Amino acid sequence: MAASRAPGRTLANVAVASLPRIKLNNIADVPGAKKKPIRIGRGPGSGRGKTAGRGHKGQGQRATMPRIGFEGGQTPFYLRVPKHGFRNKFRRDYEPLNLSKLQSWIDQGRLDPDEGPLTMKTLQRSGIVGPRIQHGVKLLGTGESWFRSRVDIEVSRASETAIRAIEREGGRIVCAYYNRLGLRVLLKPEKFAGRGPVPRRALPPNKLLGHYASGERRGYLAEGIAGEEERGRVVEILRRRKSRREQIGRA
Repeated sequence: MAASRAPGRTLANVAVASLPRIKLNNIADVPGAKKKPIRIGRGPGSGRGKTAGRGHKGQGQRATMPRIGFEGGQTPFYLRVPKHGFRNKFRRDYEPLNLSKLQSWIDQGRLDPDEGPLTMKTLQRSGIVGPRIQHGVKLLGTGESWFRSRVDIEVSRASETAIRAIEREGGRIVCAYYNRLGLRVLLKPEKFAGRGPVPRRALPPNKLLGHYASGERRGYLAEGIAGEEERGRVVEILRRRKSRREQIGRA
């Protein structure tokens, strides 16, 4: 019997009120939710008897089907077409971090810039970047127009827009290089506790040394940012590289 519609009640409430209460003895799947599987080889009346849908004779009727991609002996498609592109072995995948998300985390209280510099370990613990940081974190400038926090932050790389936005609010940004072992020491120092000396932080390879020694990119080895010892090591490496190029040029 359909329930009468009281004033102020919606059609959905009326429909729910007219249904029986849910009990263990009337719980069931929606009609059509489950389908019976097709049973093959169960007589001619089923339509899938005798040859069970495989047809008469031949390779398809036996359990000796060839591997996927085999075309009967002719040159397969994946060998007929030429290769294109390549895999860059120097590729570095950085976890992206936008200024809009950084400002949102600060507004929610999940990051406190007053506690000290925000390192990649701090960012990972707060959940603003993924748990598996492969090569580092790159700070991007999306949301720079409404970024209004003074932060001191250390990341692997940063865009020019992000650098301008951080320094516009009086903050400081440093781009530091970490190899895989260095990242592990930074993110999980407890793994090295009680195991002897902690591995020394590695300098960037020659391909990246110029990037992290650049003041425009706020590299941690740039003049005015790096310490005297680290800066001396960088200057020595750059001097050796320059002399090596000159030797190759003279040869």
